Amino acid sequence: MADREHGKIAVSALACKDCGAPMYPDMTKGGMSCSYCGHFVPFAPTDEDFVPPMTFRHKPLEIVDGCLKLGHVAIMDKDALKPPPSVERRIRRTQLDEKIREYDASALDAINDEAYIEMNCPHCGKQLAPRLTDNIFTCPYCGQKFGDYDRLSTGDFDANLIVGRKYNFFGKCLPFHLSREEAAQAVASLRRRYMNDFADDNIEARAKDELIAAYVPVQLADLRWKMQVKSERGTFWFYQECLDWAWTRTLMFDAYLLDELAPWDYGELSILKPAYLEGNVRLFASQNIGEWQAAIPSFILQRKTPARLKAAFGIEQCELLQVSRDLRKHKFAFLLLPIYFLDCKKDAGENARQTRVMVNGQTGKAAGLVLDEGEDDVIRAIEPTTPYLFTKGGERTMFSPPMPVKYIKQPFLHERLRIEDAFEKPSGLGGFISKLFG
Repeated sequence: MADREHGKIAVSALACKDCGAPMYPDMTKGGMSCSYCGHFVPFAPTDEDFVPPMTFRHKPLEIVDGCLKLGHVAIMDKDALKPPPSVERRIRRTQLDEKIREYDASALDAINDEAYIEMNCPHCGKQLAPRLTDNIFTCPYCGQKFGDYDRLSTGDFDANLIVGRKYNFFGKCLPFHLSREEAAQAVASLRRRYMNDFADDNIEARAKDELIAAYVPVQLADLRWKMQVKSERGTFWFYQECLDWAWTRTLMFDAYLLDELAPWDYGELSILKPAYLEGNVRLFASQNIGEWQAAIPSFILQRKTPARLKAAFGIEQCELLQVSRDLRKHKFAFLLLPIYFLDCKKDAGENARQTRVMVNGQTGKAAGLVLDEGEDDVIRAIEPTTPYLFTKGGERTMFSPPMPVKYIKQPFLHERLRIEDAFEKPSGLGGFISKLFG
């Protein structure tokens, strides 16, 4: 809040001028709303209001003579199948606060600032102790909301609370729909479903005290790929795509776990006004992660393709042979995704078994990751018990099923096949023996 040094603040009650009831910030509507009489007060205008609107650049899949034209995924990239370097796993195993301290120590100090100021509630008179870093706080006795008048009237915000450089902080966001308590319930449901996976870590108990709300920077793009796979049933090609894929712009959070939280509803896109956020919500600016940024889509495909093919076709053994991918970025498509995050145990050593959990703050989907040294990562996810209703006609993450294909002729024309007909027949001596003995 204002004047940290002397603890002096100008507090204003966020009360409705028409009926006197509490006013609540609504990022979707861009203002303070009264739930009792409907009175609405817009947020103060800030630089974020002038951010160019997002433009979605979907390219339809071309059909020529009944065949798929897949020229956009024609060039195979063997480098895309290289395993992630060992440093990638070490980064993922490092605790969030450790990564923040290494990257932006001043932001972590500001986030962990426990300075309080004592005051009496202007509404009911009870004694309160809000944190100086809170722009908006609620009286636990009467439910009235209050805020730092200077910040609420101007929309200003302490840039020290943003992890990273403020000029890399995205203005667009998806609003939170889940409360911290509801997110903790989603974590509890995840643990009950997969008790054996999380046996060494009582994430249900930890979520009640340690669950963190955060906004994670991503860039939206359409990700499409064609891949050759060797399986126990033979070698085949398939095509697949994910529209409005959230391409992470930071290494602070596990990319695999964040990817598991899709789908997202972009029909609710709004402008984030940090000055009107209530409670401790961590804000992350985009990182300049160089070569890592280009490698993340390949890491995701390698990690998730075997499970996807098993779910679609019952394939147990999967070896990726060749892959080509196409990323079509949307215009001005930088935004912040709302998540709840549970970090690994503080006493977990570098080689110890670690668990992490994320909850989609918009839909309630929960996902957990178990990391064992020397073993494959295990990801578990559950859908929310109360299904989220996506915006009608709005943009959302869309994921197609894997489609077996076979090259037919130029220009880049492929035939769609059933999986039973997609396996390549061996040539040479192998093919002769196969014909003789079936």
